[in-house]
Amino acid sequence: MSEKGNILYEDDVTSEWKDLSLGQLLLKQLTLHGTCVAQINAHTGKEQTFEHILNTSRKLAIFFQKKGVKVNDTIAICSENNLEFHIVICAIFYVGATVCPLNPLYSEREFKHALAISKPKYLFISAIAFNNIKMIIKDLYWSPKILILTEHHNISTTWMNLSKAISNISNSDMNMFRAISVDINNHVAAILCSSGTTGLPKGVMLTDKNFITVIKHVMDIYIQINEGKLTGLALLPFFHVYSFTILLVRLITGNTSIIFSHFDEELFLQCIEKYRIENLILVPPLMVFLAKHPLVDKYDLSSVKVIACGAAPLSEEIYEAVTKRLNVPVIKQGYGLTETTLSVLWSTGDKAKPGSFMLAPGMSAKIIPLGEFETDKTLGPNCRGELCFKGDLIMKGYCNDEESTRATIDKDGWLHTGDVGYYDKERYFYIVDRVKELIKYKGYQVPPAELEAILLTYPGVRDAAVIGIPEEIAGELPMAFIVKQDNSNVREEDIIQYVNERVSNPKRLRGGIRFINSIPKTASGKILRRLLRDSLQSKL
Repeated sequence: MSEKGNILYEDDVTSEWKDLSLGQLLLKQLTLHGTCVAQINAHTGKEQTFEHILNTSRKLAIFFQKKGVKVNDTIAICSENNLEFHIVICAIFYVGATVCPLNPLYSEREFKHALAISKPKYLFISAIAFNNIKMIIKDLYWSPKILILTEHHNISTTWMNLSKAISNISNSDMNMFRAISVDINNHVAAILCSSGTTGLPKGVMLTDKNFITVIKHVMDIYIQINEGKLTGLALLPFFHVYSFTILLVRLITGNTSIIFSHFDEELFLQCIEKYRIENLILVPPLMVFLAKHPLVDKYDLSSVKVIACGAAPLSEEIYEAVTKRLNVPVIKQGYGLTETTLSVLWSTGDKAKPGSFMLAPGMSAKIIPLGEFETDKTLGPNCRGELCFKGDLIMKGYCNDEESTRATIDKDGWLHTGDVGYYDKERYFYIVDRVKELIKYKGYQVPPAELEAILLTYPGVRDAAVIGIPEEIAGELPMAFIVKQDNSNVREEDIIQYVNERVSNPKRLRGGIRFINSIPKTASGKILRRLLRDSLQSKL
C-alpha cells in the first residue's frame, strides 16, 4: 500500500480476463467444468451439472436474440434461490443485456417502484412472486413479457415458462452460439436495488469491470486459504449483491453450490455435516445462530475451515463465540456497499489489531471531514471522518437518477459512503459509525424515511420518526415514535398492522411504537434521531 497526501492506494491484481465480457468469461469457464455437479437443491437433492447450465443458458440466449433482445436491454428476475436462477443470469450476460435481480417478497408498491427504475423487457418470476406480479402487471405501461421461471402446480396462466421458451432451439444452433463482446468498462451488467435515506430503493448500476474485478479479488483471497474445488452453501438471497457475486464466483471456479430456497435450521446444519462444507458464506444473524443455538452441538461441523461474514457489522462477542464453538481458524469480514460491488475493505485477522481492515487491491481511499462533499481536505491517521473510495469497484451510478448519483460520487470520482471511519499509522482501517440513517435488519437496508411516510398517512398520526433499536439476532429492529393528533385514540397494534401490510418483511415495525409529545428536529426540519435513541436508552 502507498500513500500520497493522506490518500491511500492499494496496487491492483493482474487478471488474464481483462479483455473478456462477463458473458464471455462465464461461457468459457462453464465449458471447462463439463459434467461436474454445479448445483444441488438442498430441499429435494436434485442435481444439475455445469454442462446443463451451459446448454440451457445458451438456448435461452438464442431465444432472447430471436425475440429481439439487444445489448443494454434490461431483463428482471424475481425469484427465491433455485436451480434455474443461474441459467437466466448466464443467458442475459451472453447477449450483453442487463440483469435486474429483485426481491420476490416485495409488496405491490415496492415492485412497481423497483420495476419502474429499469423497465425490464422481460420479467422472470417464481411461484412466490406470482401473486403480487399478477396484480400489478397491468399497471406497467411498457408491458414487459412475463416468463415463469419454475413450473408449479399453483400457477395457472397463459404466460410462457422457461422450458417452453427454449423447446424449439436446436442443438446445432446452441453449439454455434458465441457470447457478445461489450465495452466492459461502461456496459451495465446488472442493476441491483439499494436503499438511500430518501426512502424507496435506487437502482445501482454495476459494470462487467466491477464484477470481474471483485470476482478476481474473492478468488485470490480464497486461493490463499484453500486448494482444489469446494462445495458451498447458497443460503443468502441471490438478489443481494453479496450472494449474487458469490454465485458468479462459483460458476467461474467450478465449485458446487447447495441451493437453499429458504433457511431451515436443521437442514443448514445437516448439509454442513453431509457435504463436509469447508467454507461458509454468512451474515451476522446466522453467526448468532452458530454461536448460541443448542441444535449446533448435535451436528459434526468440524469440516468448516473458513467463514466469510458480511452485509452488516459482526460483534466481537459473536466473532469469538463462533471461533471457539466451531474451532474455526479463519473468519473473514468485509466492508462495502452495493455501490462498491462488494467489499472495498477486507478484515486483516490481526489479533493485535481487532476489527481492523485492509484496502482491497486496485482501490484508493481517503477520510474527509464530516459534512463536507466537494472538498480537497483529507484527514491523516487516527482522524475520524467520512470514508470515501475510488477505483474499479465503484458503481457506474444510479439508474435514471443523476441527482442521487451526483450526491454520492463527486466530480473527481470519489464515492462518499456516509460511514465514519479512520486509519492508523500502519494504514489499517477501522469502521466507527454510520452517517447514513439506514436501519440494518438481518443485512437488509431499511430506510426510516419510507416507513415515516407511510405512518404519516395513518389517520390520527400527526408526526412520526423511525429508528433502529439494537437486537442481538437481527442486528436492528425498526421502531417508531408517534405524535398523536389532538383527541386521537390511535392504538399501537392498529398502526403496526397498517404499516406491515404496506411493506416487505424486513421493513415491519418489529421494534414496536412509543408515543411521545413531539419529534426533536433541527431548524431546517431534519429529525434528530440521535436524541430519540438517547431518550430511549435513558428510559431503559
